[in-house]
Amino acid sequence: MEEMRIDPTIAYDVVELPSRGIHYSNKRKSVRVAYLTAADENILSSPSFLNTNTVIPELLKRKILDRDFPIDEIVEEDRQAILIFLRNTAFGSEYVLTTYDPKTEKEFNTTINLETLKIKDFNLSENSEGEYSYHLGRSKVDVTFKFLTRKQEDEIDKIKDNWSGNGVAPIVTKQLEMMIKSFNGVKDALKIRSFVEMMPIRDSQEFRKFIQDNKPGLDLTQQVTTPSGDNIQVNIGFGVEFFRPFYGV
Repeated sequence: MEEMRIDPTIAYDVVELPSRGIHYSNKRKSVRVAYLTAADENILSSPSFLNTNTVIPELLKRKILDRDFPIDEIVEEDRQAILIFLRNTAFGSEYVLTTYDPKTEKEFNTTINLETLKIKDFNLSENSEGEYSYHLGRSKVDVTFKFLTRKQEDEIDKIKDNWSGNGVAPIVTKQLEMMIKSFNGVKDALKIRSFVEMMPIRDSQEFRKFIQDNKPGLDLTQQVTTPSGDNIQVNIGFGVEFFRPFYGV
């Protein structure tokens, strides 16, 4: 892949993508990301971006330097890795997290070093069509699948938000239809839909757990010690505290 020339006055570094590029047509496994500068505060303080919840997308468009990288299709795990890079290089890697001591039932603050976060191991092998294999134990059926793309995840979210039909929104079956590309060699979309509708619930649950356990991404869990002396696992979130330094507060 030929690299685009970048203005030599722009300071940047290379960020490894946790997705390993499996979602993108160019299979890009890393991107060049510019450091935050004073000029970026124009985006972070823009009322139009703040009011429309588009600050982060606009920031990513500005800081990702590789123009062949589909920013509108960037998956959550890659977005997280880039935001952590921007936060670490601009404000330092210490992140104060408020969590809960189960022994005393009281909240406490703990400091996480975001530089210690690792990319999860990924050991699945794709076939010539970029699909992965899984065996449904209850049905005794072999399926091939792909992980959901950003566009598909957005489509699922729209179904959740806009569902006005009778009963409950078909979120689980829609996810399965999007992920499963064949069963026992059958690739017809209508047949896959019928297959999904009749899939035993145990197969559905075990398959979705397999997806969750094997999806590429960052390991956002950390072990911390509570004031009472116990070790507990905490999850790094991307809420107000994570973004607070971006806004100078």
